[in-house]
Amino acid sequence: MTTNAISRTAFFCCGIRAQDATSPHPICEDTYAEGFMTDEGRAILARFAGTKRRNVSNVVRARMIQDDIGERLQKDPEIQVVNIGAGFDSRAYRLTGGRWFEFDEPAIIDHKNSRLPTSSCPNPLRRIAVDFSAGDLPIALQQCDPDAETLVVIEGVFMYLEAAEVIDLLGVLTDAFGRHTLICDLMDKAFFDKHIGKLYDQILALGTEFKFLEPEPERIFLYHGYLQPDTPRSIVGRARELGAVTVPAMVFNTVLRSLRDGYRIHTFTVASSPRVQGVPGNR
Repeated sequence: MTTNAISRTAFFCCGIRAQDATSPHPICEDTYAEGFMTDEGRAILARFAGTKRRNVSNVVRARMIQDDIGERLQKDPEIQVVNIGAGFDSRAYRLTGGRWFEFDEPAIIDHKNSRLPTSSCPNPLRRIAVDFSAGDLPIALQQCDPDAETLVVIEGVFMYLEAAEVIDLLGVLTDAFGRHTLICDLMDKAFFDKHIGKLYDQILALGTEFKFLEPEPERIFLYHGYLQPDTPRSIVGRARELGAVTVPAMVFNTVLRSLRDGYRIHTFTVASSPRVQGVPGNR
C-alpha cells in the first residue's frame, strides 16, 4: 500500500481493535480488524506498544460511536450512514440496517476491497475513493442521496485538520445533505497538553500532527450552523465505566477534569439558519 501519513494511523487504530477483539473482555469486538492488518500495519502498531493506557481511548471511542449508530439503526433501519475517513471500519458488516457509504483515500479503499469485499456485506455498502487533498469530496458525496435522513460519522479525523479545513468540511456537509446528524470525536487543547503524552511522539514519527486543538472545539461547529442537542460524552469517562481505566471518582471529577472533559464524543445536527462564514474569536 502507498498511504499518506494520516492514512497510516488507520493501521494503528485497526491494530488495537484487533487486539481488543481477542482479549478476554473485548470492548469493541471488531472481529474483522485483524483481516486488514499487514506487515506494514503491524510495524506501525508496534510503535505504540508503550502507550497502552492511551490506546484504550481509541477502542472506547470506536465502541461509543458503534453504540450510537446501532441505536439510530434500531429507530430507522433505512438511515443513510456516511462514513468520511472511514479507515478500516467494519461496522457495516457488524450492525443490522442502514445504507452505508465509506469515503477514504484510494489506497485504503483498494486494500479494504481486497480483504473484505462489499459484496459480502449484509447491508447495502458502497466504498468510494477520494483524494481529500485535491478537494474531491464534494463531488464524491453526490453519489449519496441528498434528501435522505443521513448520519455522518467522522472518527479520528478532525484533530488532523486546520481550523479552516474543519470549517470547509462542515460547509461541504451542509451543502451535500439537507438533513443530517454528525457524530464525531473532538479533543481540546488542555487534554492534548496534559494527557496525550508519548502517543503523540509516534504520531509525529508517522509524519503527521494534530492541528485542530481549540480550547472549545465545538464552538466552531455551533458557529457554522450546527446545533448540539445532546451533552458531549467523555471517552475516558466511558472507559472508566467499562473498567478499562481506573481513576478514583473524586480525582476524576476534580483535579483530572481536563482528562474527563477534554476528549469527547459530540453529536451535532444541522440548524435551520444559514451557515455563517468566518472563524469565531475563541482563541
